[in-house]
Amino acid sequence: MGLGRMGAQIARRLHTNKFNIIAWNRSPGPREEFAKFGGQVAETPEQLITEIDSPRIVWLMLPAGDLVDEFLFGPKALSLSKGDIVIDGGNSFYRDSQIRAKKLAEQGIHFFDSGTSGGVWGERNGFSIMVGGPKEIWPRVEPVFKALAAGNGENFGLVGPNGAGHFVKMVHNAIEYGMMEAIAEGFGVLKASEFKNLDFSQVAHIWSKGSVVSSWLVDLAKNIFDTEDLDNVVGYVHHTGEGKWTVDEAKRLGVNVPVMEDAFRVRQESEKPENQEIFSNKIVALLRKQFGGHEVKYKK
Repeated sequence: MGLGRMGAQIARRLHTNKFNIIAWNRSPGPREEFAKFGGQVAETPEQLITEIDSPRIVWLMLPAGDLVDEFLFGPKALSLSKGDIVIDGGNSFYRDSQIRAKKLAEQGIHFFDSGTSGGVWGERNGFSIMVGGPKEIWPRVEPVFKALAAGNGENFGLVGPNGAGHFVKMVHNAIEYGMMEAIAEGFGVLKASEFKNLDFSQVAHIWSKGSVVSSWLVDLAKNIFDTEDLDNVVGYVHHTGEGKWTVDEAKRLGVNVPVMEDAFRVRQESEKPENQEIFSNKIVALLRKQFGGHEVKYKK
């Protein structure tokens, strides 16, 4: 349920791996695209449920928050049966996942919270998947995650009970904030230096192999310098819940996270027009576009 950037990739990768997938999306366009890919689609959420015999697995790729609860517990909730399995692969807050798991367990329905990373490259290269849920039910869903996982089907795992998957993904995303900010700030220092003719694409290429900072993000930075006109980019960096949630949780736990906190603050401050010409903000915005297909604002 949900054929956005990540949901469509997951549905296609599972279909390619010979799983019997029935997909639904609120707007018809993504349903039509999945049908062209050869997949089976449902016109309504209830059709999706009735087309699969129980016990069934329902994978949700919906925006975090009320919409998830609407489909699970609202007046028009899905007609799930005892023994069914629900997987929430979105970026839900881990405390919400714990509550949902408990409520579904009272109905005899099993719940897994799946932190899913991989961006727009996940369908081809596989995803990094961190899962929370009941250990005794894990063997039933493990083949699904293995088919989706990167590293020849190895980069996934049941990391703990319900809530643990989304908790680990939450921290992953906050680490991502800090790494992206450090790379972008580094290039900002290079740009401001006396060495005005530095080729940033060349620098990123040199750093991309054999360097201590070599990473996929450095590879994507090279792509940015090769393909983007940074003068035309608005340096607004959108932020979702995970960065703030991690900072708040760290404070609650008594853990000092100045890098994550500062990276989140920079994103907040990028909302101000006077900060949208900052070179590092433009790079972070474009890095998000590179790995996740996130929207970037342009001046023209």
